Amino acid sequence: MIYDSQYWKNDLQKNVFFLFEKLDQKVWREASFAALEKRVMLSCYIVRKLAEASKIPQNLFSADVPLYRYKNAAKVVDPINFHKVDELYEIQNAQKINNPFSYIVNQIIHSFIFWFAFNNDGRLEGILFNSDRSKNKELYMIKVQDLIDALSPIAQCYISRAVLERNEDGELVVVQAE
Repeated sequence: MIYDSQYWKNDLQKNVFFLFEKLDQKVWREASFAALEKRVMLSCYIVRKLAEASKIPQNLFSADVPLYRYKNAAKVVDPINFHKVDELYEIQNAQKINNPFSYIVNQIIHSFIFWFAFNNDGRLEGILFNSDRSKNKELYMIKVQDLIDALSPIAQCYISRAVLERNEDGELVVVQAE
């Protein structure tokens, strides 16, 4: 259980600034990829821990976030071929969808594929991901700006008042947070 969420939110805010700065980066080294991967993974973990500890409003965790979905091209995805994204998924047939941020966070935390997508100028555009459970069904891409837009209000939110009630199982749940 997280007692004082401010320390977690401060780190999340630093990660948001880091992601924002990476949008203009054109030269990428292996260390840059590793640092970016760590910041994204840690941000998702922080968000999930804050949500589980009722330290953020549930509507921020469950808010719909735009994604692109690429269906599997009827191929098995495994540790030997996972890097062949363009062969494994129908990359030309992107479908724009919305999923709850909670779903995206969990997919990234449990990612099987985790790659970065770049635009024609060599700038970071998105993150390609799926989990071990979804790898043979689909691949997702979230634009980095959409990830920043989902993370920022979580990093900046301060709950000053919460109403808790016990559900039918006797567990305390947040009914309202402001």
